[in-house]
Amino acid sequence: MNEPKARPRRKRTAAATTPDAVEIAMDVAAGAAPSEAAMAVLRSHARLLDHQGVLARNEIFRNRIRSIRDIAIAAMVVALVVAVGAVVWSASRTTGLVIQPFSVPPELVEDGLDGRAVAALFQDELVRLDAATSSPRPAASFRNDWSGAISVEVEAGGLSLTGAYTALTRWLGQETFISGGLSRTRDGLELVVRTSDGRAITVRGLPDRPDALMKQAAEQVYEQTQPYRYSQYLRTSGQGLPDGPEQRALYGRSRAILTALLDSRSQIERLWAYNGLGVARDTTTRDSIPIMEAALEIDPDHPIVQVNLADQCLFLGHAEAALGHSQSVAVSWSNPRNRAKVSEDRQQRLPLVFAARVAELQGDWRQAQDLWTRVLNSGQPGTSNPRDLRMAALIALHQPSALQRLIEDDALRSAGRQPPRDPLLPLRAAAAASLDQWPQALAALEAFEAEVAPTLDLRDRTDRMTFLWPRLAYARARTGDLAGARTLIAATPLDCYLCVRERARIAELAGDRAAADRWSAEARRQGPSLPFAFAERGQMLMARGDIAGAIDFYEQAIERGPRWADPQKYWGDALMARGDAAGAIRKYRAAADRAPRWGALHLAWGRALEAQGRRDQARDKYTEAARMDLSAADRAEVVRRLGARTQR
Repeated sequence: MNEPKARPRRKRTAAATTPDAVEIAMDVAAGAAPSEAAMAVLRSHARLLDHQGVLARNEIFRNRIRSIRDIAIAAMVVALVVAVGAVVWSASRTTGLVIQPFSVPPELVEDGLDGRAVAALFQDELVRLDAATSSPRPAASFRNDWSGAISVEVEAGGLSLTGAYTALTRWLGQETFISGGLSRTRDGLELVVRTSDGRAITVRGLPDRPDALMKQAAEQVYEQTQPYRYSQYLRTSGQGLPDGPEQRALYGRSRAILTALLDSRSQIERLWAYNGLGVARDTTTRDSIPIMEAALEIDPDHPIVQVNLADQCLFLGHAEAALGHSQSVAVSWSNPRNRAKVSEDRQQRLPLVFAARVAELQGDWRQAQDLWTRVLNSGQPGTSNPRDLRMAALIALHQPSALQRLIEDDALRSAGRQPPRDPLLPLRAAAAASLDQWPQALAALEAFEAEVAPTLDLRDRTDRMTFLWPRLAYARARTGDLAGARTLIAATPLDCYLCVRERARIAELAGDRAAADRWSAEARRQGPSLPFAFAERGQMLMARGDIAGAIDFYEQAIERGPRWADPQKYWGDALMARGDAAGAIRKYRAAADRAPRWGALHLAWGRALEAQGRRDQARDKYTEAARMDLSAADRAEVVRRLGARTQR
């Protein structure tokens, strides 16, 4: 075998007696053991590498510390910028009214009327005016809003954060500042009030009546700085007065302020001016419709305008339009920007109100009753009367006795005395009508007509024709006064949904089928999405013996009002007339889901069960009916049927 040749060693110079790393590596590769000198070199290299590793780790650590420090500094700078920005933004958004201490001569100071005392008296009057003003308009929509933030300035000495922020709000904010002076004149007192926009008000009064002076000046400042709110204050004040010169003067002044705002360059001011004019008590309901429509041209999605327009349409008898506007509110309310157009003290109430309106117009009386109860419990202000509307829903659910219970619960009577003008007479009439007590219903409606006719304002005179007269005319027809019924219903508007429905029913009672058919068709044309005229048409055909035609209209009514109990029950009656007891029971069961305490329904259900031979179940239904509201005829039948079962 050939043995490997030994690698020749390099000669080392005197200056390089220590082997380098390359030589050591060659020796190791050749199989030779490293010398001591070589091992010393390796140990030295190892120590060098360890030292370099420590240095590298230290540098990495220092770099991380520097990074953390830089991030912390950057975060502090950002936080400072954000904080300063937030303070500046908050200051720029600051609204309110700051009343600076008034200048007062020494002789008045001696009487206890120093500058701060006078400013406090003025503040009290402004707070009173602001508290007496009710409006759904949000505070943020006013150019000079100071609702709920009226303060008297306190002078502070030295430098402080509070003082610096106050200075910033004066520079950037939207506060309204009021200053002035009180002085004696030869005839009494003179008060001069200046607002931050440069306008001055001067009022004079008796020397011993500074409070009257403050009231007069405060109203003038309120009108100048908050014209829309002041117009609503005047209107609210007028509503508490009887019809006369004083009320008309307040209404006229309010109307003049709102009319002037229609020329404002601000779209918001113009919209709210239209809204205020549209709901004014000295505007007829018919005249209010184009006014509200003009407001919607400015903002088609404004929920307050839509709700008010829905109400005006409903009062005018335009039920189909009222349903459409009420449904539109639900769409607009889903947008937070539209919700912000309503004051916070109305935001809980408003969606409940329009949902209740939709439920009523579709015959969903259980839902309507629940929603009006929630509106009542919300405690928020508004124009609708949830107590009365809740009662009306219960009557429509065929629970008229609930009316008396609610009257007692709400303590509407005081010391057993009924108020001179009973606002519940129309509800009492509806309760009586639901039990076929037509003489009592007629008496209640005629009493209401006689009581309210001399006291109605301009708006109520319109509503009277579309709300009261149709019901009164039908009650007359049901008590046999067909001539009086026809005369009164002829005076109602032809574009009123309820009016043409009652024209049809009165004509049917009079035996004029051609007129009944014509007016029924007109009612369905005016309310194509509403269920009521369709169900009433079915009842007409049922009375004529046209069972198939009646069922067709009941079905159409249910399509438009799926949660309304009445057409379900009527359909069951039609099936019973055909001898289809099983089908009738199915309809009665569906009706009971929608009106569970309808006595006549449970009586009819018992008849259907008895027709099937299910006598024990029929007796249970008769027993249930006996615990519910029933007409005199139905109660007599229930007693007879229960008595007959006992004898068996």
